[in-house]
Amino acid sequence: PLAALSEPRRSCSVVKRNRVPVTTMAAYKILFLHGKGENGDTFQQRITRMETALKAANPKVECTFATAPHELGPDKFAWWNLPPNHRSYTSPEYIGIEDTFAHVENTWNTAGPFDAVIAHSQGAILTSVLLAKALQSEYIFRPVKSVLFGAAWPKPFEAQLLSLTTVDFTTATYTPASLHVYAMNDDINPPEMAMQIKDLFGPLSQAFQHDKGHDIPQDDVALAAVCSFLFH
Repeated sequence: PLAALSEPRRSCSVVKRNRVPVTTMAAYKILFLHGKGENGDTFQQRITRMETALKAANPKVECTFATAPHELGPDKFAWWNLPPNHRSYTSPEYIGIEDTFAHVENTWNTAGPFDAVIAHSQGAILTSVLLAKALQSEYIFRPVKSVLFGAAWPKPFEAQLLSLTTVDFTTATYTPASLHVYAMNDDINPPEMAMQIKDLFGPLSQAFQHDKGHDIPQDDVALAAVCSFLFH
């Protein structure tokens, strides 16, 4: 229920080491979108090492960890619900997705706009849908860069994603950069789906492969790749 929404959390402190050059005084705002069964707080706790690395690389990073609007149980939330016996990449519908769109739009208005989005699993699937909406209309969700960890094909929005093949990225007014992070040993979301999504998002889309399954890699190589993508 919408009453279960939690306020977006911003709690990045400054770490003064390993900085990249920063040429403006403005904050670099990042929106984090968790996977199914988490919330903003638990997601933040799980990727503490990444958050620390981001703040070390750019002292102007400011983080917002949003919580999805649909409660599954104590401290567990989802961006949508599914019909019985379906996965996000097989379901004909995402139940409650309009509430989710409204929630993300409200977060963008109240805590954003955001320079970047970092999302995992169901949150990454959501990000692919939101980016497609922004590429096809004057939509509020317009991050400059997005990092999608372990995404899968958003079946109910298949037509919208496939229509991205007609977008002329050389003349588009919005050309987001995206980093698609996947593992060939991901046993939750098929990695070929992440690669399929990557191929639809134009010349500024990149891929990074790891071996941590459906988890978010936080080793030095992976963190360096994310920081390089976001800040260079």
